[in-house]
Amino acid sequence: MKTMKQHKIWGALVALVLVLGACKGESPTAPPSGSGNNGGGGTPPATGVTLTLTTSSNDPLVDSSVVITATVTQNNQPVPNGTAVEFVASGGGFDGTSGTSVLKTTTNGVATVTLTSSVAGPITVRATVNNVVKNATVTFRTSPIVDPPIVTAPSITAVTPAVTIPSGGQHVTITGVNFAEPLKVLFDIGQALPVEALVVSSTATSIDVLTPSVNLGVGQQLVADVIVITRAGTANEQRAEKTGAITFRAEVLTPHISTASPNSGPVVGGTEVTIFGDGFQAPVQVLFGAAEARVVDVGYSQIIVVAPAARDTTDDGSGTVTGQVPITVRNINSQKEATMSNGFHYVAAMQITTAGPTEGPAGGGTRVEINGIGFVGPVAVSIAGVAAQPVFVSGTKVIALTSGVLLNSCSDIPGPIIVTNEVNGDTATGPDFIYRVAQPLITNVSPSTVTAGNATQILVANAQPGPTRITLGGRSVFPTGAVTNPATGITTYTVIVPTNFTFPTQACGTNGTQNLPLVVDVTYLNVQSTCTDTASQALTINPVDTSCVLPPPPEVSQTVPIPPNCADAGNVVAAGTVTGTATITFANSGGQTLNVSRGAVSDPQFTVSPANQAIAPGQNGSFTVTFDPAAPGAANANVTFNTNDADEGTIIVCLTGNGT
Repeated sequence: MKTMKQHKIWGALVALVLVLGACKGESPTAPPSGSGNNGGGGTPPATGVTLTLTTSSNDPLVDSSVVITATVTQNNQPVPNGTAVEFVASGGGFDGTSGTSVLKTTTNGVATVTLTSSVAGPITVRATVNNVVKNATVTFRTSPIVDPPIVTAPSITAVTPAVTIPSGGQHVTITGVNFAEPLKVLFDIGQALPVEALVVSSTATSIDVLTPSVNLGVGQQLVADVIVITRAGTANEQRAEKTGAITFRAEVLTPHISTASPNSGPVVGGTEVTIFGDGFQAPVQVLFGAAEARVVDVGYSQIIVVAPAARDTTDDGSGTVTGQVPITVRNINSQKEATMSNGFHYVAAMQITTAGPTEGPAGGGTRVEINGIGFVGPVAVSIAGVAAQPVFVSGTKVIALTSGVLLNSCSDIPGPIIVTNEVNGDTATGPDFIYRVAQPLITNVSPSTVTAGNATQILVANAQPGPTRITLGGRSVFPTGAVTNPATGITTYTVIVPTNFTFPTQACGTNGTQNLPLVVDVTYLNVQSTCTDTASQALTINPVDTSCVLPPPPEVSQTVPIPPNCADAGNVVAAGTVTGTATITFANSGGQTLNVSRGAVSDPQFTVSPANQAIAPGQNGSFTVTFDPAAPGAANANVTFNTNDADEGTIIVCLTGNGT
């Protein structure tokens, strides 16, 4: 009942506040969060609201006004009219005053305030409704921001180079702005119509063109305007012009030749030669000796010509010419010329077109047919660096037999096929020929099981001539014979199996050992070529002696002390607490364990320990004699030792001591 009453009271208060808000407009219905008590009869603060803060301008001029608008909603609906909104600014003033804090109420969910500032700079405005806060920043400035005007008209700033030659075809760069494609570049040389240049490439600020040609006499010049038309052929076509931008100048040039490339060619002519230098001025005349070459292209620094036939380079135009001839370049208009002596070398027109086969065995004997032109016997033929034997020569064909190669490695040997005319030294190079080096292969070991000291045979395919080394299990053996089967090409090497191998063993009998067969690798090596092959585990070698070998029996080789000397315990106080000691040592020089056991001691004043000793082959074993006299006076005794030495089964050692 109490809760229902409270709800009714709040409802009445809200209705009352709405009525009062309608009458008074700016009277807040509730203070913002943190501004005071919500009690006292006002409308409860709005909860769960959404606040949006906007400005009429973010960058106004100083002393102008900016409207700050706070939009407050609750459940996507405007909050009740009269809802309080607190505005706080970091500078300036609200509503034409210097106050930086003001309280406004909403109408249809909206509250506004006007911000001004006489100082340039940013001001942050904070709006608060209950516990919801939003910020907005306004930056006052001293002058308006004016966007620069958009310029689309093209303009030319420079033309480089400013002087060019009249023959045309020279690269010229036009720089400027707003060069929009499609482009057209015109050179106004004073004729009825400007001459169009070829555009090579362009950007918005640069155009690369090739200059047109103009007719000028020697020493004359012509100043031309350059015109650029952008968006050519469209409704937005625009034009830029630079007056007197470039000068065509027909200078009186003196040619200079630096080199010719290639600088040699066949006597039949037809070689395209590029002559490098400077001062070349079309039209030109180029002479090889006395013969005029056909000019293909002329530039300031290079000329391309086709070499005439060698016979035409002589004054009478006859005979065979090989060797050097001069090159002369003459600028026809100015009659200036330059000559390079020995500028071009004519060579006989030998040429290899095909050759085959292009591989064969390193042993030689391959018949190679070489086709081409210009072969004049006698000729020398080199195949992969090895002289071959010519067996046929005509103007278009040479047949040669390869020779065997002296091998110093096991790799294939490649190299070019070269034919040389022995009369004039003319030479031609053809494709590579490869001498194939056949790799050796052990095909069989027979017999594959042999007793050491006996012979076996190693069969090797592709065995090569020269020193040969065969190893069995890493031990070198020397063939007693080597026979090659001409039908199969397999060489059989006969070798004697060494007897000095270390064979594996197994235990036998009592501590005995027995030799077992040994399985080894077989390796072939041609010492000169280093070609090699290994047949793994290809030969089984039986030992000569397979009997069970027992080690020698135990042998007492030395006894210390050596009889008849006694083991002397020295002087000892009789019936005292101190005893005297001596040592008896046995040495085993046999191959089996020496077992020594202590027997009877004839005087109880002497004790001998231990009772038994097992002495390994090549080792010593010791017994300790302890003397404890009961009364003063000399004491003597014997101790008996039993051994498994067949010759010395019983050994008696005397003992001595003196009681004091």
